[in-house]
Amino acid sequence: QGEYFVSENCTRRCRCEANGQMVCFPLFCGEDEVCKIQNGQRDCYPASTDLCHIYGDPHYSTFDGKLHHFQGSCNYTVVTGCDNSSVGFTVTTRNKHRGSPTWTALNSVALSMEGLHIALRQNKAVYINGALASLPASPAPGVTVSLSGSYVRVATKLGLQLQFNGDHELLVRVSEKHKGKLCGLCGTYTGRQQDDFMRPDGVVVPDFNEFGASWMVPDDEWPCDPAPSPPVSCSPSEEEAAKKQCASLTEPGGPFQPCHAVLPPQTYFESCVYDQCATHGSTEQLCNDLGAYATACAEAGVALGDWSAGTVCAPPEACKFACTFDDDFCEWVQAGYSSIDWIRNRGPTPTPNTGPSSDHTTGDGYYIYLEGSDALPGFVAQLVSPVCPSEGPHCF
Repeated sequence: QGEYFVSENCTRRCRCEANGQMVCFPLFCGEDEVCKIQNGQRDCYPASTDLCHIYGDPHYSTFDGKLHHFQGSCNYTVVTGCDNSSVGFTVTTRNKHRGSPTWTALNSVALSMEGLHIALRQNKAVYINGALASLPASPAPGVTVSLSGSYVRVATKLGLQLQFNGDHELLVRVSEKHKGKLCGLCGTYTGRQQDDFMRPDGVVVPDFNEFGASWMVPDDEWPCDPAPSPPVSCSPSEEEAAKKQCASLTEPGGPFQPCHAVLPPQTYFESCVYDQCATHGSTEQLCNDLGAYATACAEAGVALGDWSAGTVCAPPEACKFACTFDDDFCEWVQAGYSSIDWIRNRGPTPTPNTGPSSDHTTGDGYYIYLEGSDALPGFVAQLVSPVCPSEGPHCF
């Protein structure tokens, strides 16, 4: 008496009355709710979300957590509706070789919806229906495009969110209400990894290259070789070196340890080792992989802080904008192809005509000048500054 239950598809809520009769009422889940069981009770609950993470050269961690390393160099569908289900969106990506025939990386991302096409390109350039866009933008009801930290973020009311870092990393987050309705390189989102490698014809295949190639999207503007890249090979010594480079991902007490219980690092470690073999120990790729795990941890609710401190991935020190050459050359070095020399000096100069106003003869501070009496047209004298990590423009 007084107890109630919800029908299997959450279309009715029924209650047992005192007279032993059962009374049922229509039930409708809200737009952001799904029918599921929580704590043993079926009902309409807020929909959760799940993530497909694409990064590196490239690696795909599907919605169901399956990892694959498809290296195609064409355009591919990563998320779309399958089995004639209409989810209202399709996400495609374009891959490109980056200096090697054996591996590719993400080059751009496209979102297609009814009457809307959004392209996310390198360096965070955004094109909406073919026109370069300024951000933030709201190109359609319920759709926003904005900068969020180091990502371009696209949010929709259809239960889809994209985050692209303008280089190699894409995060595709979808609502639980799409569970079992999706296909593409991000998998089927059924809760089972076994059917993630499903081709457009509905056939599940064991080989990720066959699976990946089946989702190619022809594009006359992007000529590519549909044949899969040759497999990455790694000698035992190279593999051992790669594992050492990537070890910080799994080290107990390391910078990533706080995330291990929430998001096990093994698949990211495997991807990191794969990349170190493919790129012959690239530091840039190592940092991309470590950063990808840090991003995934943040998405899972674990903030790792400055994980790069003390590693090869740590950003260089701040630029010395206030340098006056009073102490030293401020890490500026003379270019090896200079024809005449830069000299740092203090006090009177060797000639009375030195300086822009012939006034550097009695100064107390240090200055730099060019020394040489035989300069000819075409001679080069150049000082090269240290790498400056700060975003510009800057005036010196």
